[in-house]
Amino acid sequence: MKLTVFTPTYNRAYMLPKLFESLQRQTAKDFDWLIVDDGSSDETEKLVKNLTTKASFKIQYIYQENQGKHIAINTALKNIHTQYFTTVDSDDYLEDNAVKTIFEKIPLIDHSKDIIAIASPIKILNQVTDGRKVTSNIVASTCDIIYQHKIQCEATLIFKTELARKFEYPIFSGEKFMLESVVFNRMDETYKFLYIPESIVNAEYIPDGLTAQGKKKLIDNPKSAALAYKEKMNNLKIPLENRKIFAKNYWDYETLTNKSFASKISKIKGMTLKFYMITYFLRRLFSK
Repeated sequence: MKLTVFTPTYNRAYMLPKLFESLQRQTAKDFDWLIVDDGSSDETEKLVKNLTTKASFKIQYIYQENQGKHIAINTALKNIHTQYFTTVDSDDYLEDNAVKTIFEKIPLIDHSKDIIAIASPIKILNQVTDGRKVTSNIVASTCDIIYQHKIQCEATLIFKTELARKFEYPIFSGEKFMLESVVFNRMDETYKFLYIPESIVNAEYIPDGLTAQGKKKLIDNPKSAALAYKEKMNNLKIPLENRKIFAKNYWDYETLTNKSFASKISKIKGMTLKFYMITYFLRRLFSK
């Protein structure tokens, strides 16, 4: 069995060598490195060609026009030929035994038809993380882990490739960012994840990362943002109080491209949430 380590990247030539060196140090070598370059204008392609001459593993490089990380993921899904793959961002790097740990954990899910991936908590090196952590193996959906187990953490996901291919990201013309919750929300309808306590990836919060850009990315990509919050507000596995918050976010981003009150209300499922949003809209209207 082989593994694909997939890295989407955009103008990160200055950071890729650190990830490359962590791949070189792996104690298990049964993996390929797939890089999908989302339209970089720096020296990424030249760097990758140079790294290929030094690598102790196969490197596949794919260049596409700048379309966003979620489209880079779609591209990767069409080009991964191994049974399992994991995504490691260009600003992260692996523990030396990461691949070995993955192969040790795969047998726990290999024959399970309802588990789509292993989820390993990412170790954030320059931030203090509070809250509950995964201390033993837990089989759960993403909703379960957040709302029942009360655990919120960024995770490295080791997917079964065949199942992950069912969940390509939707595409909106002109938009280059989409919240990952769109895919996870849809996966939750059928599949669960095996959450493990072992971290295999180290990360550092960086000022030019997607996380740092936050709300601006959502405003610049309103259709994608509205879709993400629409699906979360209509997910009955999520507590109503949280769905109310998602509904308000949906309303704000949907309004950026859709001014029809009736159209926006029609996309909200359930009379309780519809009534709540009608009241919310009227309060905002009369407070102006």
